[in-house]
Amino acid sequence: MRRSLLALAALSTALAMPLQAVDPVVLKPYGPWNVDFGQDACRLQRLFGSAEDKHVLVFTQYWPSEGAGLTLAGSALGRFRTLDRTNVRYNDGQEPLQAVAFAGNFGDIGKALIFPGVSLKEPTLLEDREPGPDKPFSQMDVALGKTVQFVAVTQGGREVRFETGALDKTFEVLNQGTLDLLTKMGLDAQKHVTMTSEARWLNRQALTRRIAEQYSGEARGEQGIMRMRVIVGVDGKVEECRILKATATQFLESPACEVMQRAQFEPARDAAGEPFRSLFATSITYRIG
Repeated sequence: MRRSLLALAALSTALAMPLQAVDPVVLKPYGPWNVDFGQDACRLQRLFGSAEDKHVLVFTQYWPSEGAGLTLAGSALGRFRTLDRTNVRYNDGQEPLQAVAFAGNFGDIGKALIFPGVSLKEPTLLEDREPGPDKPFSQMDVALGKTVQFVAVTQGGREVRFETGALDKTFEVLNQGTLDLLTKMGLDAQKHVTMTSEARWLNRQALTRRIAEQYSGEARGEQGIMRMRVIVGVDGKVEECRILKATATQFLESPACEVMQRAQFEPARDAAGEPFRSLFATSITYRIG
């Protein structure tokens, strides 16, 4: 499953940033982790802060991956803005990682900061990386999750820290949930786990350009994050395409699935080297400037 970002506008690369000396706003857990395994996504969320000033942290995955969408919300995020230089880190010994974030709202919790995808592994956005042929299938790294002390975001000299503690158990739950998602899609999860190569999009460059050109005029003032899931048959043809909105938009509708009917794929190969019906997935980020 390709997990690279299909970016329809200039997207900043993630860079290691020097640690800033700021006094963080520290938020303690206010309740247990809540699990929501729906038909289209796996979500784990937890309240932080207090009954009078609730905050929330949410991990969301739409398919098996090394990283997840991250949403942080609450009054402490009130000064954070879309696309400002934002750093993320997970323990005291880690260099902060620069990541793209969108400002939004999370129900009655209020102001939210939404990350299309973050990973613990290296100073890069999850979707900016091309999956290597030596590891066509990946999930959240449980061992790295054990090293997490908190999820901290810094922007403009202000840091907000969610004291999560170790996330190894959390990642185990997400990993199982995303395997279940494959089964819900009618796919063979075990073949994905042991596959020797994922489905490879052969005419990606041409179709990516076509998708960008069809970005409707009335939606050009909107920004948003969408997830595209494509089921690729054993013959390399698109059997099914679905767009899932990770952020709410009023006018913005992606033409990607219509365009993807022209997509050509080299099918995924199982452990025996035989082609099999598989998932190809990517994120689409629409942004201004």
